[in-house]
Amino acid sequence: MCACAAVSLVLAFSGAAFGAVSEGQFSVSPMIGGYTYDGGQHLDTAPMYSLRGGYNLTDRIGVEAGLDYSITSSRLKTDKNVAIFKYGVEGLYHFMPDKKLVPFVAAGLGGYNLSGPSTLVSRKLMGFMDYGGGVKYFLYDRLALRADVRHVVANASAFEYTLGVTIPFGGAKGQLKPVSAPAAPKSAAGKSQGKAKVAQEVPLKKPAEEKAAQKKAVPPVAPAETPAPSQQTAKAAGEPAVKAMPAPAVVVPTEVTDTAFNMQLVSIPDACYTMGDPSGKALVPHEVCLSAFSISKLEITRELFQQFVESSNYVTDAEKNGGCYTITAGKETLNPAATWKNPDFYQSKKDPVVCVSWNDAQAFTTWLSQSSGKKYRLPTEAEWELAARSGGKQEKYAGTGTDADLYRFANFCDKKCIYEWNDPSQNDGYWSTAPVGKYAPNGFGLKDMSGNVAEWVQDYFAEDYYAASPRMNPKGPGAGTGHTVRGGSWRSQKDALSVTSRGSAATGNAYDNIGFRVCREP
Repeated sequence: MCACAAVSLVLAFSGAAFGAVSEGQFSVSPMIGGYTYDGGQHLDTAPMYSLRGGYNLTDRIGVEAGLDYSITSSRLKTDKNVAIFKYGVEGLYHFMPDKKLVPFVAAGLGGYNLSGPSTLVSRKLMGFMDYGGGVKYFLYDRLALRADVRHVVANASAFEYTLGVTIPFGGAKGQLKPVSAPAAPKSAAGKSQGKAKVAQEVPLKKPAEEKAAQKKAVPPVAPAETPAPSQQTAKAAGEPAVKAMPAPAVVVPTEVTDTAFNMQLVSIPDACYTMGDPSGKALVPHEVCLSAFSISKLEITRELFQQFVESSNYVTDAEKNGGCYTITAGKETLNPAATWKNPDFYQSKKDPVVCVSWNDAQAFTTWLSQSSGKKYRLPTEAEWELAARSGGKQEKYAGTGTDADLYRFANFCDKKCIYEWNDPSQNDGYWSTAPVGKYAPNGFGLKDMSGNVAEWVQDYFAEDYYAASPRMNPKGPGAGTGHTVRGGSWRSQKDALSVTSRGSAATGNAYDNIGFRVCREP
């Protein structure tokens, strides 16, 4: 039992940290307790030693295999000492899997042996079923205290009660020791951009007030003499000579679903807003007017990206060109072993896909368009910012204007983050990527616009583009060597999650903190 506990502790500290109970997580639980026989048994209560190994199929549902051993005394004169060896499998259902205190219920079946001096006691391969429950209390994400109670229904029925620890792990390869911070703050893709500018913080409406306002509001109608241009009109005529529609007071989105992939989108009508950072010089505030578009409510998951890869036999840039960029010793380094399939840390199928280049994201949108019969693409930078800012609100982050509650809206480099630049004052529950949609939405119902993974957009990147950006449907510079990345990620500092913060990355490179979401044209 001591050896088992030692192995468990090695596993605990050899992998990277996770949240409490999560999908795809393995666990080892060494335990000790008691075994009390009920009814007219002639066996005395005795200590019991237990080792259990588990796997979580989902955040809530898991399975465990267990081995129990006990030596008890018999009231029969012929059998003073009786050994019990029990083995079985249980199903577990966890309540509140993302909390520190996680209660659960369990039921299972298996077999056991009784071994004593006489043939009266010695019995082999008898079956049992059990049911009960317990609780896990996570001291931190790699270690939990655990208490269990079971009623074992068998020929030698008994009550089993144990205390021990659970050590979760998931095959991650990330280093646990903090690494040194880069010489300068990094953009979402790790490229040094200097200190990020952030939008001015303003008080937000309470959710109930905002919901009421949206119910009363009607979609804005542009004046007849200055109609909002369609995508085709803007493309054909270029920048119109007449003044475009005025900025609407309220932009009212609607939710739609692409039934072909069960993908939720938020449909945004024609709208104008002030793009950029009012407090900055590089991000010149300028009015932008956009034609209607829809944007995916969530980031593209590994599950959907796998469907694309398998149906089209696609090979990503990281797989062809030598790997994906990850952090090693405080620097972004090309990791030959890292790809979207294994980005050097554990991901569930509902996590956002990472280690995909801009080219890979484009290939995905082409496949999605062909498969669904709809026109999909990456959002432009202007579309992304309008959506992130819920129609142009002067919020610092997507969904909130304050630093203190960022953990409720975004996954960033918080206290669980393994890097030296982490923020110990907040806990968003994950050290790396989180399953999409885990955090509170912004005013448009979009999730993870700030944090989780930074997101590729359609535009080439230019630092001074804002000063020359056209007013109507800007699509970025006409050429460049890299593309824009927005939103910040799980390994970013808070400022990089600002809705006005910009970064860039080489078009063919892949990073363990960059993914994407998609837009659909009307």
